[in-house]
Amino acid sequence: MSTLERLGSLDMTWLQIEQNTNLMQVVGVLVLETPLEAAALAKCLKTRLLPMERFGQHVLRDTVGAIWESGEVDLSAHIVTVSLPPGDEKSALEALIGELAATPLDPDRPLWQIHLVSHYHGGSALIARVHQCIADSIALIRVLQSLTDASPVAESPPPPSPADANFFDQLYAPLTHAVTDGIKLSGAFWAKYLSLLLYPQQVFDYARASTALEIEIGKLAGWRDDSRTFLKGHPQGVKHVSWSVPLAESTIDVIARHHETTASAVLLAGLGGALHEYLTQQGAPTSGIELRTLMPVNLRSEDTQEILGNRCGLMPLELPVGIENPRERLEETHRRVQAFREAYDAQRALGLFSLIGQTPRAVQLQALKLLATKSSALLCHVPGSHEPRYLSGARIVEQMFWSPTSGDLGLAVSIVSYAGHHQIGLLVDAAMVPNPSTITGQIEAQLALLQQPAQKRKVLA
Repeated sequence: MSTLERLGSLDMTWLQIEQNTNLMQVVGVLVLETPLEAAALAKCLKTRLLPMERFGQHVLRDTVGAIWESGEVDLSAHIVTVSLPPGDEKSALEALIGELAATPLDPDRPLWQIHLVSHYHGGSALIARVHQCIADSIALIRVLQSLTDASPVAESPPPPSPADANFFDQLYAPLTHAVTDGIKLSGAFWAKYLSLLLYPQQVFDYARASTALEIEIGKLAGWRDDSRTFLKGHPQGVKHVSWSVPLAESTIDVIARHHETTASAVLLAGLGGALHEYLTQQGAPTSGIELRTLMPVNLRSEDTQEILGNRCGLMPLELPVGIENPRERLEETHRRVQAFREAYDAQRALGLFSLIGQTPRAVQLQALKLLATKSSALLCHVPGSHEPRYLSGARIVEQMFWSPTSGDLGLAVSIVSYAGHHQIGLLVDAAMVPNPSTITGQIEAQLALLQQPAQKRKVLA
């Protein structure tokens, strides 16, 4: 017997803002050391994933929104076994992920799918796609991690309860309850919001208004535009992905200690250096270039009972891509990361993004246009397990996840930590970055420039 449940406004946001050029799918890849049989994967999903109600529901649209409808799940439609063409296996895997990132999920079925690459570097690879209307990227990565075990022997745990702790709970200290709770929005308010988006010069007038929400909208519209770079433009819908070689956590920590900063700042400085080199190679100006990224931040409170659903805000972090000297770039990146961590009030402005699902279509389009003007990329930092994890007995050797970009944003960046290594991955629109490996291939060299003085100091000590 099927059950019906109306989508909440936050989940509607991600359903409503989907465009052909930017699909609202969280995409992840797990590289397994040994082959994984489809039957073993199906058993894992049946016992661990399907008990989570959302993964057994499909979306029905109606005149006022959309409804979750539960029913029987045909796993054979959600598990697709594929083989890669002969040649460079990593390039072929990246090409397949890019193709899938640009392929819509079947709207008549629950909005998720897993492709099992049967032969990859002597083992297997899993490509997972889950629509963000089911949950935000923080929650979905938690879900994917719940499919794994700490040893090759499957633990067969019960489905996670809403109160279960998970490594991702510590990704960001919860800031507050989502500010969208209980907000009642009138038609007059949205008319004012639309006017503000169309005419940002009115920001100061609205900032004098009495409601805190209007003030925060004013702050968002009042951001200056970030630098015009190759990342600005209109996505065409063709997607490419690439990720760096594994970067030893111990090496990153040595660099961080030498420069009296954090591993996060070191990794972001390496990314900034790679983008600087890419701009230079393209003959583009670099002086003074800043790249504003939007980072998802967990707005769940410590006592929340939610696992799925959307409870993320977005906070801005500008990367000083225009600084040529690696040490100076790292120093400035460190300063900005520290400022980012202290900017807790920004949650109100960027939790606002989740309200788009309640707005008229005209407001949605203008909001997305505004975000694309004010930023260039989505940036996620995913600290994973320090110890190896296993999926149905197969050891996971690499993992990468990307959150979807909206509007005209053409770049999603992920920094993933796992089992003693970091990796940086890009999901790009080909209209803006035809070959993202030219960027990810630079990251290791950029970190080496910071590592050299660190190594020298270590020897002298």
